[in-house]
Amino acid sequence: MTTLARLADALSRRWWAIALLAAVIVWMVRQLAAVSAKLKVVTGYDAFDMQPRLGIDDMAAQLRHYTPEAVRLYSAFSSTDFLFPFAIALFWAALLTWGLRRARPRLYAAGGWQRHLPWLFLGCAFDWIENVANAWVVGRYPPLHTGVAALALFAKYAKVAAASAAAVLALAFALWGAATSIAGFVRRRAG
Repeated sequence: MTTLARLADALSRRWWAIALLAAVIVWMVRQLAAVSAKLKVVTGYDAFDMQPRLGIDDMAAQLRHYTPEAVRLYSAFSSTDFLFPFAIALFWAALLTWGLRRARPRLYAAGGWQRHLPWLFLGCAFDWIENVANAWVVGRYPPLHTGVAALALFAKYAKVAAASAAAVLALAFALWGAATSIAGFVRRRAG
């Protein structure tokens, strides 16, 4: 876990590294959307990950349309989707670290915050569980393994909750850090 903290800290010290990571994330989103659109042409449905309201019955109905080409496309989707959640979590971790360093330099220097940083990667872990479960369901169909499909759906909704919480927390720290930096700049200019 210290490696994650060091990586987030190193990224947070270079604006261009955060910008580059954001650009990679945008590129990945475009890749995921493009492959999902191709999957929709073949099956009539987006990839499971791209459907906000999905149930086991929906998965069963959609899997009937999965041809070998659809399975290949889903595999291509999954290969990008294994890197994507880590990149997002790392982005939020770097943003939070940047904000903390600016807003509370003493607290940042003490280093205790690092033990809490892995919580930002919880959404990533749930996304990986979802990806493995979906790959199992797609690769082993027929029949539909309902227990694995239920695990995929649980992980899907847990991922959304955890990733949303990480985003809100990181943005709050980034805004706090930016506000502290701006206030310090104004004080120096006025003084």
